[in-house]
Amino acid sequence: MSPAAEAEVEVVAVDARDAGAFDEWFAVLRATDGERWPDGPGWQRAERLAMALDEQGPEEHRCLLARLQGRVVGIADLELFRRENRHVARVDVRVLPEWRRRGVGTALVAAAERTARAAGRRELAGMDEVPTREGYVDTAGPFARHLGFCIALRMVRRRLDVPLEPVPPDARPLGTAPAGYSLLTFCDRWPDEYLADRCELGRRMSTDVPLGDQELEEEIWDESRVRALEAGLAAQDRAKVSTAARHDATGRLVGYTEVVIPLGAPAWSWQHDTLVTREHRGHGLGLAMKVANLQAVVERHPGVRSVSTWNAAENAPMIAVNDEMGFQVVAHSSYWLREIGS
Repeated sequence: MSPAAEAEVEVVAVDARDAGAFDEWFAVLRATDGERWPDGPGWQRAERLAMALDEQGPEEHRCLLARLQGRVVGIADLELFRRENRHVARVDVRVLPEWRRRGVGTALVAAAERTARAAGRRELAGMDEVPTREGYVDTAGPFARHLGFCIALRMVRRRLDVPLEPVPPDARPLGTAPAGYSLLTFCDRWPDEYLADRCELGRRMSTDVPLGDQELEEEIWDESRVRALEAGLAAQDRAKVSTAARHDATGRLVGYTEVVIPLGAPAWSWQHDTLVTREHRGHGLGLAMKVANLQAVVERHPGVRSVSTWNAAENAPMIAVNDEMGFQVVAHSSYWLREIGS
């Protein structure tokens, strides 16, 4: 790719309040989603529009659009953290297949880097996804290496078909709490009486999971953060089902798991956080919570046919839980990172 070729690519910021401009941006996202996962619904317009318009949540999303020869050929989503980790920006770059290897992706990354630096960020990061199905060619990895990005964390995506198979009468019942604990399920809104525990679990989620070579700060959670996230999901036309583990002796919540369902395309649901605090691990709470939560998902949203989850490749305990539930590997991912200055 010559410097002249990159110069021909025009990259502009998209105002998500401009429906026509946003639709041009979203069309590229939808097309590249379909290329990667032809059997899946991909992102829904309501989801991405709400993310781009959100002014209260912990992340800001800026939409970039690339044109070449007068045609829309690629996009980027630049994510800037509003609270902690303001040294990091994350970018998702998409280029239509027929316009690749013409400098479009490079121009989008360069534009994202300029914007990130102007916002005071020192690191630019992004995650690829390489489906395991036969014939899929990874173009993101070579592209990231070419631009000087290094792998900070390796991840694996797994998917489980639902409903689950019936449990034989003589099998160990799943989805029930071990002795000394109770399971509580909430839909969409976290109850006020457990908000303090939810905030503590959110803080622990930011420190207790594998981070690889990332240097991320501990997150500060309060009621406004929880409610902003819930409002964001509602604006995205998404439902959420959560199951928490309560330690009966203290009454405190010591673990939780969440699944999010896009109401416009509910067949594919998405596992969000799962955490058991270190002091309460080793009792089977992770498996019990996830199975109980999945049972609640199917009961409340019968259109769900699968759930996808991502784990750091080094997170052996959670992978063991997913394997026991029957999740199957469908993709490998790398979290890429590059310094962009101070």
